[in-house]
Amino acid sequence: MVDRSRNRILILGGGFAGVYTARALQEELRGTDAKVAIVNRENFFVFYPMLPEIISGAIDTEQVLNPIRLVAPRARLYVGAVTGIDLASQSVEIRHGLYQHRQEPRTLYYDHLVLALGGVPSVSRIPGLGEYAFDVQRLSNAFALRNHIIDTLEQAAIERDPAERERLLTYVVIGGGPTGVEIAAEINGLVDDAVQYYAGIERSDLRVVIVEFAPRILGPLPEELAAFATRSLEQRGVEVLVNTGVERIERHAVILNNGETIHAETVVGSVGVDVNPLIRDLDAPHDERGRLIAHETLRVGDFRNVWALGDNARVLDPATGKPYPQTAQHAVRQAKLVARNIAATIHGEALKPMVYQTRGQMVALGRQNAIAEIGGRCISGLPAWFLWRSYYLAQMPLVEKRVRVMFSWTLDLVAPPTLVQLKVGQPAPMAERAGTGNRDSETGG
Repeated sequence: MVDRSRNRILILGGGFAGVYTARALQEELRGTDAKVAIVNRENFFVFYPMLPEIISGAIDTEQVLNPIRLVAPRARLYVGAVTGIDLASQSVEIRHGLYQHRQEPRTLYYDHLVLALGGVPSVSRIPGLGEYAFDVQRLSNAFALRNHIIDTLEQAAIERDPAERERLLTYVVIGGGPTGVEIAAEINGLVDDAVQYYAGIERSDLRVVIVEFAPRILGPLPEELAAFATRSLEQRGVEVLVNTGVERIERHAVILNNGETIHAETVVGSVGVDVNPLIRDLDAPHDERGRLIAHETLRVGDFRNVWALGDNARVLDPATGKPYPQTAQHAVRQAKLVARNIAATIHGEALKPMVYQTRGQMVALGRQNAIAEIGGRCISGLPAWFLWRSYYLAQMPLVEKRVRVMFSWTLDLVAPPTLVQLKVGQPAPMAERAGTGNRDSETGG
């Protein structure tokens, strides 16, 4: 007999893990009176694999935004920031409202809690990273980065001081993982396409640099694909510095561990994510990185009604004994399993373990170029690019968004870049660069 008295399911976070959990729960609990709610800072779900293309303008900003109310229409949405989690009382404290007009926090109670808050940009490893570098973990920062890059071109076009001009036209990406490489490729594509419209700026004046501490970029991928990516980037003018660390970042400079200083107006940090402080502070088992230790069923510790996934959880792959990678691919699979196991708990059925074989990895390199590892097979160039676009297009949850993205991609092949700045607010790190304001909080789901 179904227990209908314990059916309030609260999902914290509206990324891949959270939204796909809600989406799957709609099917798993169809016909029951279970109540599903999501707490997220915005009322949309960002399709993060395509976020770097916002920088180059290959797609428009709204095309990576999927309204949560459409993706999971039967879930109740609370647009707000999570400010506290109390596992003992089975409650969560939130603040909501566009202008925080509701000053008193609101308390939500749950019978099942899904922790999918995601991580926060890692800024503690390199002095100055949080103050002077862009991160693209949030849509607003990617949008601000595009505005900023266009501004550097505008300023360089009228700058008389050669040193100042050189600094304006230098773009440094710290971190040579998949995200860092994709960001560098999109920055290079943007400035390379745009330079023809700026009198007095030559392609040779532009400098795009990837700085990677490891012996090669794209460490998770096979060496032959990393080598292909390096060659492709360098052929298009991107400098790839490996075996190179960053000592610190200053207002207009990146100081490397080999004594070199790169003077740059634009620095992007892509050195991974740290555990969300709300997750790290919970009274539950954590690993050495602060992630919650989840069982194979994705339950946390001794709690029968607390589930963790995505960046918030360490889940071991039984085949390798190592944690599953924290990628969108795995977050979606974990979301489906959490939904299934919550439904099983409500129905008094046995839970299933997380058993999943990674399908592969793909990295876009811009200019109809990409690399992919699928089932142990390495693919590069145009076929990999077509595969990248086809796969992620199919993964978008709303058909209308797929059509819009396809149109933008087609237009991008033949139309010049749109070099306009929409100055609708400039989030961090521009506040620190101007000497005013504070960084946006990243802890609120």
